[in-house]
Amino acid sequence: MPFLDVERLKKVKGERKRVSFDSDLSPIPVDGNEINLLKPAHFDLTLTNVGNAITVEGSFTVDLEVQCGRCLGNFVLSLSPDFSETYYDRSQPVPGPLREDWISFSGDTIDITPEVENAIILNLPMRFVCSEQCRGLCPVCGTDLNKKQCDCVQENIDLRMAKLKELLK
Repeated sequence: MPFLDVERLKKVKGERKRVSFDSDLSPIPVDGNEINLLKPAHFDLTLTNVGNAITVEGSFTVDLEVQCGRCLGNFVLSLSPDFSETYYDRSQPVPGPLREDWISFSGDTIDITPEVENAIILNLPMRFVCSEQCRGLCPVCGTDLNKKQCDCVQENIDLRMAKLKELLK
């Protein structure tokens, strides 16, 4: 889990710290399924003490194992979303207005796991497709058309006209 040590950083206003590290993440729940990471996520972040809060900005890279929506084969989806969040220490008084999009933390570490998972989910494509050339599965026999061509006869029937076809018989 990605935790950031901010013990020294939160003592000096204007202090900046760059961090680069790898961290494991739990499987990410999406639409009733779990998406697994193939290797630890890599983070490149800059932490800045802005007086009443700590900003965490940068990016991270994850390799996810997902299933193609056309051929049902597994493939690797790489994502590198930007990350930008502001955290405030809930035990300290906040001078000035508290922004509602700020996230509270306590102690000397910040757990960025929930925000990382949200960033991954927000950057997922609507549908997983292994490649634009993926031909999918045969709707008759289920053969993976990327690996083998089947001999099934496929009629292109407009479902709105299917009843008319029956009348012509």
